[in-house]
Amino acid sequence: MATSRVPEIIDNLLAALAAAPPLAHPVRVYDGPLISGEQPADSVFIGYDGDPEGEFQAAAAEQSWAGLGARAKDETVQIVGAVIARRGDTNVRKARVRGYQLLAAVEDALRASPALGMPPPTTVAMAAGTCFQEQHARGVQCRITFSIAVETRI
Repeated sequence: MATSRVPEIIDNLLAALAAAPPLAHPVRVYDGPLISGEQPADSVFIGYDGDPEGEFQAAAAEQSWAGLGARAKDETVQIVGAVIARRGDTNVRKARVRGYQLLAAVEDALRASPALGMPPPTTVAMAAGTCFQEQHARGVQCRITFSIAVETRI
């Protein structure tokens, strides 16, 4: 019996995003932070908020008994994620619009598979988002952090 569904949720989420046509090349979907190499202009991170100076939190989970004698637990999971739209200029609006297009593609993938292939009772939905408009030496970027809420049973 699983201790938590977090690993399965992240794997299924990455698979759903990899299959989403709006997130195909040149967009890159990352499992956690970028380790090395050049980050493309448009990126989606699962299990990372896109802040290289941040805490690198990937997920949080809470559990409670599903009922007396049930030998099952309800698990509430929050998966951390981010979309980043980088531009080589200072056009903040262009970066912001693209950032929200990427976020919409993530949300559309969740709506297309609201249980991410996991058994009932499982629900998955976009829960929250925060937009950061950041200027860098190489131009502007819009970084939108988000949380994906999952209710499931283990």
